[in-house]
Amino acid sequence: MTNLNEVMAKTMEMKWKIESLLKLSTYNDYDDLSGLSINYDNPDELFLMDELREIMNQLTNVRDKIKYLSRPIKETSCLHRNRSDRYETRQGHYYTCGSGIEALVSDNRHDSPYWVWTRVEHDGSDYYLAGHKGIDMDGLTVRVRETV
Repeated sequence: MTNLNEVMAKTMEMKWKIESLLKLSTYNDYDDLSGLSINYDNPDELFLMDELREIMNQLTNVRDKIKYLSRPIKETSCLHRNRSDRYETRQGHYYTCGSGIEALVSDNRHDSPYWVWTRVEHDGSDYYLAGHKGIDMDGLTVRVRETV
């Protein structure tokens, strides 16, 4: 039976193929396919362009997730509220509204704590995890990955 590490290794191998396709398609340069030679009077080419644009958009999201997962973990620590009323790690990484966060949560989804990637939001009185509003951020275990 295949394990997660084998699947992750194959996923990492795909990153280069995705990068190559995005470059070839000019999607990286223009955020669309406008750099390609397209006959805008041909309904078949217009259809194909629209469909490929959506594929490239999804591949960009896949590539970004693969890149994120390949970044080493720099710190694992518990959050505390700092003097600026923001939540911060021991090494000083702090979160504001809209910040991405990797947190160890416990809820009904799994029988044991598990890591999620979400973002921090503010409801007017305090910060919370999007999709996990009932989880207290003070003392929450988080991971910070190396920046690119």
